[in-house]
Amino acid sequence: MIRLATFLSKGDVRPRLGAAEGETLRDLTAAHGADLDMRRALALPAEELRAAIAAAPRRLALADVHLLPPIPDPGKIFCVGKNSKVHRAELVREGMLKEDPQEPTGFVKLREVMVGDGARVARPEGITTFDYEPELAFIVTKRAFQVPRERARDHVGGITVLNDLTAREIQKQEVASGTKFWVSKNMPGFCPVGPFAVPMAEIADPYDLWLTCEVNGQQRLRVSTDEYIHRIEGIIAFFTRFMPFEPGDVIATGAPRGTAIGHPNAAELYLKPGDVCVAGLEGVMRITTHVVAPGEA
Repeated sequence: MIRLATFLSKGDVRPRLGAAEGETLRDLTAAHGADLDMRRALALPAEELRAAIAAAPRRLALADVHLLPPIPDPGKIFCVGKNSKVHRAELVREGMLKEDPQEPTGFVKLREVMVGDGARVARPEGITTFDYEPELAFIVTKRAFQVPRERARDHVGGITVLNDLTAREIQKQEVASGTKFWVSKNMPGFCPVGPFAVPMAEIADPYDLWLTCEVNGQQRLRVSTDEYIHRIEGIIAFFTRFMPFEPGDVIATGAPRGTAIGHPNAAELYLKPGDVCVAGLEGVMRITTHVVAPGEA
C-alpha cells in the first residue's frame, strides 16, 4: 500500500514529500524536486505515482524525520457533524445536540491548530472533559463546485486520519448559545492529522475500514466506517451546491460512536495529562498524540 508523507528532516526549512516503506521513507523531493508535493502526488494516476516512487532511491529512517500533517497548509479543514446515528444519540443524551438533521451538517477547524504525528497537545487550563474523535478524512485534489454525486470521487485523491479533539464542556456551552464549535474544537493542537495520506486507488472501499482509538494502550473504540450516514459522494454533492472545495482541502467525515462522552464512566475516560492517544484506520495508519499539562506542549 502506498503511504505518502510530508516531513522535515534535519536542517530542512521546507516540507518534503516521501513514501513510507517499512521503517524507511523514500525521499520523493530529492528525486523529483519541490514541485511534487502532496497535492500533486495524490492527483497522479496510480501507475505514474508508483513509477515516481520507484525512481526515488534515497531513503531516510522514519525515526529520523518529523512527520507533518499530509497537507500542512490546507485552505480549509471541513468537518461533517452528526454523521453517526449512535454518536448523535450520545450527544442528544448529554445535551450536546438539539436538532435531528436529515442532511449533512458541517463546521470548520482552523489549520493553525493542526498538528502531526507525535505532537504534544496541552489539555487547556480548567478543561476536564477532553475527548477524542478519530475520523476518516478525505483530501481534495481537484476543485469541486456543483459536483453531482456520481462524479464526487473524481475530486478526492486520498484518505487520512483526523482526530477531532474536543473540549466537551465548552462545546455544551456553544450548543446552548447557538454557536458552532468555534472554541471547543479549535484550541491549540486540537487537530492531529495523518501521519500518511493513502491514494484512493489503494483503498478498495473507504467504507470497509475500521476506525480505532487507543489510550495508554487500551482500546477505547473500534467502529466500521460503514456506519457513516452520509458518505463522501453525498457530502461533496450537498455542500458544493453553493460552496467550492479546493485542492488540498481536508474533509473529515464525522466522529464514530464510542468516544468518551458516550460512556457512563466518561469522567474516567476523558483525556488527561500523561495520556497517549492513538487514533487510526486499522491496517492503514495510526497517529499518536501525547496529552500534556498546560505549558508543557
